[in-house]
Amino acid sequence: MIIQHAILHILDTNTGSLIASQAEMNVDNAGVHDYIDKIVAKVMQGDIKTGHLTADNYLKKSLTQDDFATMTTQLAAKLFDTMAGSEAIHPGDLLSFQATMDEGPVFGLIKLDFAPRYAHAVEYEDDKMVNNLVLNQAVLPAATQTVSEAILVDLNDDSYQLLEKKYLIDGHRVPYFSEKFLEIKPDISVKENIQTIKRTVKNIAEKYDEPEHEALAITQTVIHDSIEATGEIDTDKIAEKVFTNNISAKQEYTEKVTEKAIPKTVAVPNTTKYEKKYRVQKFKLDSGIELSIPIDIYQDHSKVEFVNNADGTMSLVLKDIASIVNKFSV
Repeated sequence: MIIQHAILHILDTNTGSLIASQAEMNVDNAGVHDYIDKIVAKVMQGDIKTGHLTADNYLKKSLTQDDFATMTTQLAAKLFDTMAGSEAIHPGDLLSFQATMDEGPVFGLIKLDFAPRYAHAVEYEDDKMVNNLVLNQAVLPAATQTVSEAILVDLNDDSYQLLEKKYLIDGHRVPYFSEKFLEIKPDISVKENIQTIKRTVKNIAEKYDEPEHEALAITQTVIHDSIEATGEIDTDKIAEKVFTNNISAKQEYTEKVTEKAIPKTVAVPNTTKYEKKYRVQKFKLDSGIELSIPIDIYQDHSKVEFVNNADGTMSLVLKDIASIVNKFSV
C-alpha cells in the first residue's frame, strides 16, 4: 500500500468535543503507515458488505473536493452529529486516508473506537517519585484488532467494501454508519445471505422430515466447497445436494430463496475467512457432547457415520482410530 493522504479527527461524544485536525499526518512515518496497512487488512477480513456509490451520493460528492483536510473535516462533523443521537455508539477517532493498493486508488474511512486502558504515570507526591496507575479513556484499538465501522472505496469504479454494526437509536437497532452517515444502501452481506439460506434449509428439512443435522451439514459442505472452487456460493447446488431425493423439498427451497431475493450465486469477497470458518463441522448432542469434525473426514463414512436406530435414536460411530490425544491444556 502506498499512502498519499492520511488524517485523524477526534470524535469525543463523551465530552461533546469534535477536534478536527487542521493538517494531515506524515505518511512517511513508518509507524503511521504500518498501522493503517494492518487495520485495513483487518477490515477486509471482516463481514463486509459491498455496493457502488451513485452519482448523487453524499460521500461521492464529498470525494470531488480537492482539499483533503477540509473534505474529511466535513465528513467528521457529519459523523459526529450522527453519533450524538445515540449513547450506545462509542466515541472514537475517524481515520481518513487515500492510498494506492493492488486494486488501484482507494479512499478509506475507518472509525477507531476508544477503549479504556490503564497505563503507568510517573508523578511526584511530597517530593517523592511515585509510579501510579492512570486510566486513559481514549486508547485506540491495536492494529491487529477488528474495527466496527469502516468503508473502503475503489476510486476507479466507485465500488465499496463496508464494515458496520447496528446500534440502538430511538428504540430501533439501526446501521447508522451506512444509513444515516454515508447515506448508502449496501448489498446484503455474505453473512446475512448464509443465515437466510441456513434458516430456509432448516425449516424445509423440518417440514419434510429430513434429518436437520444432516441437511445443515450438507449445506455447510456445499458452501465450503463452492467458495473454495469459485469464490461464490451456488444456491442451486445447495438445493441439489441437500434435497437430492425429495423433489418437493427441492422445489420449495428454490422458491423460498427466490422470494427472499437471494441471488443464484452469492459472491464472497473474503473467501479465506469463510473457507476457514466452514472447514470444520460442529455438532452438539443432547447428552452435552460437542464434536468438531474436519469437513473431509465427515464425508468419509469409513471414518464417521451416523446410524439411525430402530427406537428412533441415533448413534454416532467413529471408526479407524489409531490413537487418541487428550487436548487438556493450561
